[in-house]
Amino acid sequence: MDGSDSIKRGLVRLVEAVRIVGTGVGFYFAYAAWTEPSSPDSIRILALTLAIPMCGSCAVEGLLLGRATAREKGYGSTGDAAIDPYQIQNALWFFAVSVCGVIWGLWFPAAIQAFLLYVVMVFAFFLLSAVNHAVQAVRHGNRTWQNLDRPFLAAAMIGGGLPLIVSYL
Repeated sequence: MDGSDSIKRGLVRLVEAVRIVGTGVGFYFAYAAWTEPSSPDSIRILALTLAIPMCGSCAVEGLLLGRATAREKGYGSTGDAAIDPYQIQNALWFFAVSVCGVIWGLWFPAAIQAFLLYVVMVFAFFLLSAVNHAVQAVRHGNRTWQNLDRPFLAAAMIGGGLPLIVSYL
């Protein structure tokens, strides 16, 4: 492993830490704003939490650190070959959903139903992603820490968000 690989590996881990800590901080602020049931503040903060530290960090990771991220998650190096187009497509989805979440959160702060839809859609994606990580760990023997922790982190994130979601229904 050369110095460049080591730096990229460190950056992938930093992005991962930002994702986890940023999401935790976002949930703290979402619950702190959950004082008045009719206020859109809490669900808007939750949507922005999913848009910025969750989806935004995934977009940065996928678009700028694709090969290093794949290696860190136990998927072989693509060498000098191009990164898999599906990996790029996935990163572009994260970029698009991040931009939409931020724009909606900043320009339409009272759009409770839109935030609910956004949060449920992103939770559904991360639930399916967690199932994929669990299958990779159990069925395919890829027991990297990401594949082992994703199902638990997704369950905590979704379980933590459900009380907020239900209160706006």
